[in-house]
Amino acid sequence: MWTIIAEKELKEHLQSARFIVTAGISMLLLIASMALGIQHYKGRVAQHDQAIQMMLETAAQQTNWNMVPAAAYRKPDVMEVFVNGVNSDIGRFSEITLMRNVRLVRSEFSDDPMLAVFQFLDPTFVVLIVLSLLAILFTYNAVNGEKESGTLKLVFANGISRAEFILGKLAGGWVALLVPVVLAFLIGGLMLILMGVEMDAAQWGKFGFFVLASVLYFTCFMLIGVLVSAFTGRSSVSFLVLLVLWISAVLIIPKASTMLAGQAMPVATTDEVESRLASFATQARTEFFGGMQQRWRERFRPTEGMKPEEATQYQAENRPAWEKEDQDARQEMEKKIADHTARSYEEYYNQKNRQEQLAFSLAKMSPASMFQLAAMKLAGTDTGLKRRYEDAMKNYRDQYTKFVQQKGGGFGGMRITVGRGSGGSVSMGGSQEGTKIDVGEMPRFQSPQYTLGEALTASLFDLGLLTIFNILAFVGAFIAFLRFDMR
Repeated sequence: MWTIIAEKELKEHLQSARFIVTAGISMLLLIASMALGIQHYKGRVAQHDQAIQMMLETAAQQTNWNMVPAAAYRKPDVMEVFVNGVNSDIGRFSEITLMRNVRLVRSEFSDDPMLAVFQFLDPTFVVLIVLSLLAILFTYNAVNGEKESGTLKLVFANGISRAEFILGKLAGGWVALLVPVVLAFLIGGLMLILMGVEMDAAQWGKFGFFVLASVLYFTCFMLIGVLVSAFTGRSSVSFLVLLVLWISAVLIIPKASTMLAGQAMPVATTDEVESRLASFATQARTEFFGGMQQRWRERFRPTEGMKPEEATQYQAENRPAWEKEDQDARQEMEKKIADHTARSYEEYYNQKNRQEQLAFSLAKMSPASMFQLAAMKLAGTDTGLKRRYEDAMKNYRDQYTKFVQQKGGGFGGMRITVGRGSGGSVSMGGSQEGTKIDVGEMPRFQSPQYTLGEALTASLFDLGLLTIFNILAFVGAFIAFLRFDMR
């Protein structure tokens, strides 16, 4: 019997002007957001390729590897079409130099503040805001509206049980909401193919799980709508209650959780960390160069009474040992800086992770936060995106630095010029001066891989919480209707 109720509910929705308007708006917004996302993604890919090409063209004009303006660029991911996440908030590239720490700079929002004002209209935003509101609009009077219209008594006059009725209502309303959403995502997937956006199997899998998360999310608000409708006697009251719940869940709880976590666990800003690291590195290098100059003065002191040819012979005999000693001292200094930097960043990231975990734990009282976190983790546009790229760029910096040192020799292109007495200077040079470098030898930055398995592992807990929330809402709606006063 519940199937008859479901069919009746579905037909009523499909034939109503409310369904036609709302379903049309939701489909239009989802399709438009995906179309805009595809265009933005293709523009980012072109910008990324152009930036790399310009860097290589500039590098090809150099005669010294130490003068190459090396940089690592963050490669766009097609999953940004569906979940922009923190993609536009973090930087797009980092300079790769021995003297500077890796740091992503020049985010889209910093280059174009207007984008930061209005944010992106991506499918996640449409699902998060629009579909949840539509779910409330469809279900706020699912039970008490039937009572107010007098149809509830007529239905139960036919000997239908309460369990069958509520199951039919839920199934019919759910299918009515599901059809336009799935259809819009299918059209979006077709657009990806027709517009020439390449996606591998892992990315299609992430897209499929994103659709599943979207279905779980709007189902949750649909069940909450039925639950509140069964708890209240009038549809106007249930609509106001649901509106307050929606505002709290979607707008207040996520932002309040971040603010509370920031107050409970304050963490130094990146600029403060960078400033402390720069001061430490400057002091270490100043001590190193001061010590090196002092060592060279001591080394040349014995030549003060020698004839020029004797001094030249003395320098030639001892220069390899002197340079080896300076090389060891420089490596010890760089290791000291690198170890201090690694410890500082590890401490910073650990503090930041604890702060984020607290914020996310508080935010997960809301199904909106569960969905948003799951979606970002599936797409790889979560807060871990910055950490993944900066770690990969640090590894690339080590690789590139070794390459430059091999090409330049000595101190990675550092040349020591000495004279008699206390004279001496330090200059930058290289073994290839006068001949343009071959950029084909230059090691290329490889973007970090974010596999489907990693995405599912990261999002599984949030998807599980959202599923449990759905189950609790379903049980609550079922029990509430069993106790509903139909008089």
